[in-house]
Amino acid sequence: MSTPRPATQAGKFYSAHAGNLRTEVATYVGSAPVRSVIPAPWGFVAPHAGYSFSGQTAGHAYSQVRERKPQTVFVFAPSHYASFPLASTWDGPAYLTPLGQYPIDTEMVARLRKVLPGLRSEDFAERQEHSLEVQIPFLQVACPRARLVPLLIGDQDWQNVQKLTSGILRVLDETGEAGEHLAFVASSDAYHGHSLDACKASDGHLAEALASMEVSRLYRDIQSGDAMACGYGPIAAVMEISRHLGARRATILHRATSAEAVACRPGDYVVGYLSVMFH
Repeated sequence: MSTPRPATQAGKFYSAHAGNLRTEVATYVGSAPVRSVIPAPWGFVAPHAGYSFSGQTAGHAYSQVRERKPQTVFVFAPSHYASFPLASTWDGPAYLTPLGQYPIDTEMVARLRKVLPGLRSEDFAERQEHSLEVQIPFLQVACPRARLVPLLIGDQDWQNVQKLTSGILRVLDETGEAGEHLAFVASSDAYHGHSLDACKASDGHLAEALASMEVSRLYRDIQSGDAMACGYGPIAAVMEISRHLGARRATILHRATSAEAVACRPGDYVVGYLSVMFH
C-alpha cells in the first residue's frame, strides 16, 4: 500500500497552519444553522474554492453532515487536470492535511474495486487536484471519527457516472448497508464567468435543477448552458445514490458568489457557490 495522499493545496486553497485551519473550519461549520429534516439527509453538495471565498457556504453543508454522524463518507469530486474512465481513488491509507491524517475506508475501496475493475489511482490527476482535498479539513472537523472513500471523476458523462453509481449501490446491497452510517458529498462550484447577473441567473437554474431531483434535468441544463457546475458528474452521482436510499427532496442550504468576498466591478471574473442536502 502506498503512502498517504499529500496535502498539495495547503497554503493555497486553505491555511497550512494547523491551528488557524482548525479554527477557521470550526467557525464555518459551527456558525451554520442545523436544519432538522425527516428523513435525515444522505447526500450533500459543497463547493471547493479557496476557503476565503467558499468556506462559509461549505460550512452549511458540513454542519448537516456532522449531524448525520456517519462512519464512512464518500466524496465525489471532478478532475480538472486529466480525463480517464470511471473514477480514481487514492491507493493509500489516508489523506494528509495540516490537521493530520484522515483515514481511507480501505475495506470499502477494495470492495468497490472488485465490482468496478476500472477503479484505480490516477497518480498525476490525484496529486494535482484540489477539488477533493479541500473537503478533507471540513471532514476532519465535522466528522473526526469517520473514514473516507475518495472518488475523483475523470469523465462526467452520465453513462460513466451511472456505471460508477451502479457499482457503489451494488456494493451497498451486498454488504447490507442501507445508508444509515454513510454520507455522500459532491464537490462542485457553480457559475464561472464575467457577469454577476449571469452568475445569479445560472445558479438559480442550477438550484432549480437540483430541487427537481432529476438527473436528466441537471444534465439538460448543463448541456444547454442554462446552468453551470464544474462538478455536475459528482452532483449527479450523489443525487442518484440519495434517491436510491430514499431521498425525495433537495434543500438549498446556502448560496454565495466570489463577489461577496472581494470587490467586484463590471466584467470581473465571478464564481458561484452553493451547498445542498438531499433528504
